[in-house]
Amino acid sequence: MAETTLPSEEAVLRIKEFRKEIDVLIQKSEYFLGLGSSGDSTAFEIRQSSKRELELIRMHLQEAKMWGGKVLETLGNPFPTELADRSQERGVSGSTN
Repeated sequence: MAETTLPSEEAVLRIKEFRKEIDVLIQKSEYFLGLGSSGDSTAFEIRQSSKRELELIRMHLQEAKMWGGKVLETLGNPFPTELADRSQERGVSGSTN
């Protein structure tokens, strides 16, 4: 059986920093989509010609951030409870019965 070692704090910190960088990119993509405060005519021009592609960029960046969170979970760094989805606590379920 292979010996497992706990990840270093450095590994966890690097993934957390990477997720912050992805978040900055998400915010930049929202700027081009007009979701942020933007009166920039260049952003408007880009948005008009490429809205679908910009939406895809934003969606995949959000997925990348989520997968980074899964990596942290795998490394033994749990999701902060104060940020967790509280729907289960309130008895809200995903079923439509």
